[in-house]
Amino acid sequence: MSVQDLTIDSFLARLKEKGWSSPAGQEWQRFYEFLDKKKNSSQSSPPVPLILAASGESPSSKHRRLASQLAWASEGGVLQEAIHYLETLPEAKWDIRPLDRWNKDSY
Repeated sequence: MSVQDLTIDSFLARLKEKGWSSPAGQEWQRFYEFLDKKKNSSQSSPPVPLILAASGESPSSKHRRLASQLAWASEGGVLQEAIHYLETLPEAKWDIRPLDRWNKDSY
């Protein structure tokens, strides 16, 4: 496992401990746009956030999508910038659910 993989896993574990799955709504869209501006010429766009029609997905699904966005950031050499962006978001900007509802969608 690479250092970047360990960094992502550690960051996501800290989020999950608090019940934070992903940035909420518009904030996740802003994070996506932030990542998209960082893509290099050989990269495709980052994975899209689970918002709008997909906002009812389970926290675990949203957390996995955030993980794929961070993996994308790592591949593009901007992982630390991406994590810093997320670390600056206040609690009110996160999708938060108790862990006992982590695998339940809201459809």
